[in-house]
Amino acid sequence: MASLTLVLLYLAISSLIFSVVKQVLSWRKTRRLQGRFPGPRLFPIVGRVHDVPRFSPWLKFKEWADEYGPIYYTRALHQPFIIVSGQQIAEELLVKRGDIYSGRPQLRCIINHKEGPAYVALMDRHDTWRTQRKWAHAAVTKAYRHHFYGHVETEMKRYLGLLLLDPALFLDYTREFSGRIMSRLAWDDATQGRANGDSANQTLHCMSASGPLPNTVTPLWHLPGFMNPWYKFEVRRQREQRAWWLNNYRLAKDRMLRGDLPADTWAYRYFEQLRRDGGNESLEQAEDQEVFASCMIGFLNLIGVVPVSGLLKFFLMAMAVHPEWQKKAQARLTAGVMIKKGTIILACEWAMNRVPSTYPDGDNFRPERWLEPGWPTYQEPLTRYPNFREGFGMHTFGWGRRTCLGQNIVDGEVFVFGAATLWAFNLSQKRCPRTGEPVPIDTQATNSHVILEPLPYQINIKVRSEKRGRQVLEGYNEVRTGRY
Repeated sequence: MASLTLVLLYLAISSLIFSVVKQVLSWRKTRRLQGRFPGPRLFPIVGRVHDVPRFSPWLKFKEWADEYGPIYYTRALHQPFIIVSGQQIAEELLVKRGDIYSGRPQLRCIINHKEGPAYVALMDRHDTWRTQRKWAHAAVTKAYRHHFYGHVETEMKRYLGLLLLDPALFLDYTREFSGRIMSRLAWDDATQGRANGDSANQTLHCMSASGPLPNTVTPLWHLPGFMNPWYKFEVRRQREQRAWWLNNYRLAKDRMLRGDLPADTWAYRYFEQLRRDGGNESLEQAEDQEVFASCMIGFLNLIGVVPVSGLLKFFLMAMAVHPEWQKKAQARLTAGVMIKKGTIILACEWAMNRVPSTYPDGDNFRPERWLEPGWPTYQEPLTRYPNFREGFGMHTFGWGRRTCLGQNIVDGEVFVFGAATLWAFNLSQKRCPRTGEPVPIDTQATNSHVILEPLPYQINIKVRSEKRGRQVLEGYNEVRTGRY
């Protein structure tokens, strides 16, 4: 045991020396860069790595933005950062100069993500990225034009039924809801929904600062593989994830050859294109071609889960904590109205969404900012705005060439989810059985993934009437048989 500890100590010291040498070699360049931007004082070697928390680092970025302005410089070990907290600056750098700044930083604990083919959103801009993104954009656009083939509404019936039967599991059901929709779109197999959600959540953990320690203490990643637990874990995770994607891809191919794969799936779209462009009626492929395609479809499937389910969970929280807005929304439903190089550019959405001139009272739940004239974000007509595809606040979905492909999916899912849930149920805070007082919900308690979800919380979910309960169960019974 003492020998192993000594070896690890030597390796850690070697990694630190490596970082020191690298920092010294780039010292003059770094100082020149630092002189051009404001920012917090940097300490030798470490920069400010000790000052940025692994959990909720955006809070520190916002604190520094308040002190140093909407664009400032900092460094963690040998990695320089420019932090942008102004929307116009982000547009100038990440949209107008997208050719320069739309590359991807190396996420230490996601192996070879910049090369591909597994994670198109994390790749550098090269042929693999262009091919996969172009294909994914076309596939999502077509699905949007067909309102996602009714899958959102079908899964909503199931979700409402599950809430009625066992409301205590609402957080699990919400992530599975999103996972099932994406699995239907990808492979026509909603039973993969829970595995889809779990895989998406684990992937986000591994790419987040709050995840594996080498994401922030990067010298640890240079430990030899045989004694590097993070490397071992990531090799296993990627192997299992790719095997899962490949298996689903091959099952879908078998169904395509039998003629029973629905034409509205992304797998069908790919196989049909393979036949049309290459005359490959038997869909024969080398294994590397299958891996490429299965990763393209698998990751497109994956990224539509947690980003949406986190938003849906925040919606449920907001309705329980703000019953006055729940009542207003339910009343509307009752009325039946149809309607640099080496330097990473980070757009701090947490700060942008709290710029007082655009978002007054930005830390509080104020839906009226979108619904009442006089607010900076108000747009007309209300039959079109607000939505998740355009208008104010959509910078949250990314910038320029890196804009999220799934905005239309978000728009469709969130509307159906919110409207249907409030049509069927009343949501409220739990009450203490002894005092009768509402049990507090910490609305600021989240995980620290790249995309946030709230930490587990409890609410009461009650059906609004016996009639609506019956209607929910009727809808649930329609969709709970067969493959679904």
